[in-house]
Amino acid sequence: MPKTVSCPSRPPAGLRERKKAQVQALLVDTAQRLFAEQGFAAVTVDQIVDAAGVSRSTFFRYFDTKDAALFHNSRLALDGMLDDFHARCTDGGPWDALRRALLQAAADFESRRTYFRMLHHLMSEDRGLRASSAEHADSMLAEVTAHYLSHTGDTDPLTARVQVAVTWAASAVAMDLWMGDDTAGLQALTARALEALDEGNRGRETGHC
Repeated sequence: MPKTVSCPSRPPAGLRERKKAQVQALLVDTAQRLFAEQGFAAVTVDQIVDAAGVSRSTFFRYFDTKDAALFHNSRLALDGMLDDFHARCTDGGPWDALRRALLQAAADFESRRTYFRMLHHLMSEDRGLRASSAEHADSMLAEVTAHYLSHTGDTDPLTARVQVAVTWAASAVAMDLWMGDDTAGLQALTARALEALDEGNRGRETGHC
């Protein structure tokens, strides 16, 4: 009678995804620790994988470059903000939804101040990284704009793009101030920045100089 061979069952999709997320988080944490200790330019992919205990092929399964590992937390934050934006659009217009989503994202960022400060410090020391960061920021703005336009219907595309640009710029100013001020909360600063946009519009409408 032939011997029965039992094949190991494939792990459930949820378990596979959790394992992938764990490996990705390990690579991100390891890369960012090395960047903080040695500077971005001094760290190689080989150093990251050696410290993480994985292969080069594993690293490139998750990230195209070490820049992508550095900006991964920003990518996750953007994904969360966009999900929130789309959910809020079901209850109101995109203009209000974007502002509310940015305010919620600001609250979520409170626990990530160390990461953003580290990123700011690395960019101050590395011109190439500043250029890469600028490209990353432009890409994020373009993505937010595309999502916003998908909800604007008949709104003039120029108006919609300006709305996203000024709102995004206001939140960026708030974040810049937040990284240098231990006493201020990012959500409060973002709220003030958005209020400044409203005040500017009121001043224009009433003819104030």
